[in-house]
Amino acid sequence: MPEMPEVEQVRKTLAPKIVGSKIKKVEVLLDRIIKYPTVAEFIKVVKNKTITSIERRGKYLALHFSKDQFILIHLRMTGALLVMPKTETAPKYATVKFELENGLNLWFTDIRTFGTMHLITNKDVVIESYENLGPEPLSKEFTLEYLKEKIKKSKKPIKTFILDQNVIAGLGNIYADEALAVANIYPAKEANTLKAKEQQALYVGINQVIKQGIKNKGTTFRDYKDADGNKGSNQNKLLVYSRKGKPCKTCGTLLEGMKIGGRGTVYCKKCQK
Repeated sequence: MPEMPEVEQVRKTLAPKIVGSKIKKVEVLLDRIIKYPTVAEFIKVVKNKTITSIERRGKYLALHFSKDQFILIHLRMTGALLVMPKTETAPKYATVKFELENGLNLWFTDIRTFGTMHLITNKDVVIESYENLGPEPLSKEFTLEYLKEKIKKSKKPIKTFILDQNVIAGLGNIYADEALAVANIYPAKEANTLKAKEQQALYVGINQVIKQGIKNKGTTFRDYKDADGNKGSNQNKLLVYSRKGKPCKTCGTLLEGMKIGGRGTVYCKKCQK
């Protein structure tokens, strides 16, 4: 699933191509992608609207037509937003097409079709998973004091804790594993047992791996692409994620794997305690 760095890269590559352009036509090729309102109403309202901005919060993207009217998009497992000249044929797995007046088409593609779109006008529908998002890494709201206050109240495994989008928005399995590796913290350790030094290391680690992911334009193993159709390169910098059985880049110990809250987890038993 695209996480904060990947979705941010999509936003950055989309913005210069679509902001300021009017949507001439909308084609919904897979109805279930549109979660609200009906497909017919979605098309009716969106047609002839001008995209004024594209914003990101956590793993969500919002295509704004005004302050209070926007399409809220979640890419889920395999969703992608691609911008292509209208002369080019439809990409594989296309589910929604926005024909723009600038000669480009904005396509939403989705191999597994778990992605979602909601048209929101004056908060006529509330998406709780969006409204209840916690602060993002690298934001002014995400402070060490905030993290400490949340940690001391939780008995969850620390990996489960940092994956909670209500606590920290944007972290997924990749960057959670990486942050814990940077901080040298055992992923199954109970959150409220972390000492002050470990809390500090975790705070630094979370910000560090997100910043690195953004710098490297995201992590691509299979399906993730940005709006230009390009893959990220952060997979070449990972310490532990997807490296089970390979040597730790710090100490050489073979990395181990386990399940935490149903999520595959890779760690170094020597470095992460």
